[in-house]
Amino acid sequence: MPQSKLSNNTINIDIDFMSKKWQLIKNIDEFVMDSATQIIKLSPLSKFLKNRIIDLSISLCSNSQIQKINKKYRQIDLPTNILSFANLDEKNIQLNGLNKTIGKAQFIYLGELILSYEYIQNEIKINHKNYYHHLTHLLTHGILHLIGYDHEDELMAKKMENLEIKILKKLNINNPYK
Repeated sequence: MPQSKLSNNTINIDIDFMSKKWQLIKNIDEFVMDSATQIIKLSPLSKFLKNRIIDLSISLCSNSQIQKINKKYRQIDLPTNILSFANLDEKNIQLNGLNKTIGKAQFIYLGELILSYEYIQNEIKINHKNYYHHLTHLLTHGILHLIGYDHEDELMAKKMENLEIKILKKLNINNPYK
């Protein structure tokens, strides 16, 4: 499968097409790379962009592929829209903060996001969502997971949701939770 790579000297994004279905969407690799780059620049990672390299992997797969991954790593035998596999330690971030967790590292590998074509298409159709806005929301949600945000409890969920809304607003995307 084809791969795409974007590098702007501080942010490297690798995209792996695990399913050809994603290629039906014209320039989807460019959209995903541009969106992820903007999200990183608007997230708490923005303070790490000077003189450092942030690396992110994104895999675009099918429902059956994401279901297998979900079963293997989360013991959930169902497809989902997005999975996040963080390289940074979530518990360390929550205990010590992102600054101390990253420290003076010059290279920051965030981890991998995996998105399912059919699942996302179905969500858009059922909920009458704008495709690109919904995909940007999922990327925002996934990137925040990679840097320690979670929705394990109500307080953490609200904090994560508020940051998602704030980032999306700066990208001219309405609150997806309304």
